[in-house]
Amino acid sequence: MAATAVTAGAGAAAGAESAEGPSGPAAALELWLNKATDPSMSEQDWSAIQNFCDQVNTDPNGSTHAPWLLAHKIQSPQEKEALYALTVLEVCVNHCGEKFHNEVAKFRFLNELIKVLSPK
Repeated sequence: MAATAVTAGAGAAAGAESAEGPSGPAAALELWLNKATDPSMSEQDWSAIQNFCDQVNTDPNGSTHAPWLLAHKIQSPQEKEALYALTVLEVCVNHCGEKFHNEVAKFRFLNELIKVLSPK
C-alpha cells in the first residue's frame, strides 16, 4: 500500500499502473477521483484530476463508469467534496471524448444531478 502511494505521485502512467491492483482500472478511477475531490485539501489536486481524465480516456469502461462515480461525489453532503467533483466533471467534459459526453448526456445521469437541486 505504501508503494502505491509513493508511486502514484510519480506520474500518470506509473500512478495508473500502481492504482490498478487487483480490482483493475475501475479502482484506479476511484483512486484518482478520491484524490481529486478530497475535502481535507485546501485546493484541488490538478494532477489527480488530469490522471482521472487520462484514466477515463484509456480505460475501455472508463467513460461509462466515471459519470456514476462523479454523480456520487456531486451528491456528497460535504460541500467542498461536491464542488471539487463538479470541477472534475467540467474538466472531463472538456478533455474526454464523445463516449463520455454521451454518458453524461443520458437522462439517468442528468437525473442524478437534479437530485442535488431538489428539496429533500
